[in-house]
Amino acid sequence: MKIVYCVSELCHSGGIGRIITTKANYLARKGYEIIIITAEQADRPNFYILDSCIKCYDMGINYAENKTILGKAFAYPFKTMRHKKKLALLLNTIQPDIVISTMGNEAFFLYKLNNKSKKILEIHFARGYRLMEKRSFFWRLIDLYRTWQEDRIIDKYSRFITLTNEDKEHWKGNKVITIPNISSFYTKEKAPLLNKQFISVGRLVFQKGYDRLIEAWTLVYKKYPDWKLNIYGNGNLENRLKQQILKLGLQNVILIHPPVSNIEDKYMESSGFILSSRYEGLPMVLLEAMSCGLPIISFTCPCGPKDIIEHNIDGILVDEGDISGLAVAIIKLIENDIYRKQLGKTAIKKSCTYSPDIIMNKWIQLFEQVLQEK
Repeated sequence: MKIVYCVSELCHSGGIGRIITTKANYLARKGYEIIIITAEQADRPNFYILDSCIKCYDMGINYAENKTILGKAFAYPFKTMRHKKKLALLLNTIQPDIVISTMGNEAFFLYKLNNKSKKILEIHFARGYRLMEKRSFFWRLIDLYRTWQEDRIIDKYSRFITLTNEDKEHWKGNKVITIPNISSFYTKEKAPLLNKQFISVGRLVFQKGYDRLIEAWTLVYKKYPDWKLNIYGNGNLENRLKQQILKLGLQNVILIHPPVSNIEDKYMESSGFILSSRYEGLPMVLLEAMSCGLPIISFTCPCGPKDIIEHNIDGILVDEGDISGLAVAIIKLIENDIYRKQLGKTAIKKSCTYSPDIIMNKWIQLFEQVLQEK
């Protein structure tokens, strides 16, 4: 079976790149012929290692190179036409059995391309995630239009995949199914949960809500000034977040680090993981942290945490946006060693239900199913 993944790029440390790399490598090891087509790679190296037998093509569309609103608006239709033409030529050459879009720009025209492949669409965020960004008026109009477009195209594909049952309920159509993300690594050793530090991992952007986590830490700091928070990620809000940390006098206890390839080691050094996101799809970092035996604290943002975490069993769920509640949950883990270790122990068991074999078998069954359909 020949399978093509369409993804914007694989050069950053984000969750989409990680999960596509993990799935592609798994399928390649099982003997599937895997091809990855990017639109925005721009000769940059992949952040995660791909199996050597996986072929990669970059079309050099580079939607993001125009920085201004007017520049993007003017260039978009021309870039889309070039994207459609290049992708059609590539697919006609490759002749894949299945093409999977990760909800990039190709999602709005891939289903129109006339080749014999079955086409699948998968989304890595919650429905309406664009509108949750609360951008300026002009961008909000664009976000409304793109959200409306997404609602219209999902039935054009053989299947539309959501990551959580929570998100599935927000979409209409009889082709919507749920296949969660994979827990990408497992370790024999588990975090001892003895170090006085918590960890959070993700891009430094509005979505991840680090401004809320930093504010919550002011309450933690008043009671436990010897505990630290390590944040791993980069993004457009890095300077603003560092300024917030300085303003609150937390520069000695909240440290922002660049992404690292050995994040597993950083989980092992921590005593808990905190997710402060405003919205998600199904966050890979939660599954990774749980597989290392970390207890989880998370807002009940849409979507993902409520599918993964069982409150007071393998983690703590905090009402969305309740900053003082987030601080209370952190303090609870700090003060109760037995509770912290019990949550971590159960978290390991939960992470096993997202193992590569279990999740990828769902994908393989789906591939076989859609290929039998007319």
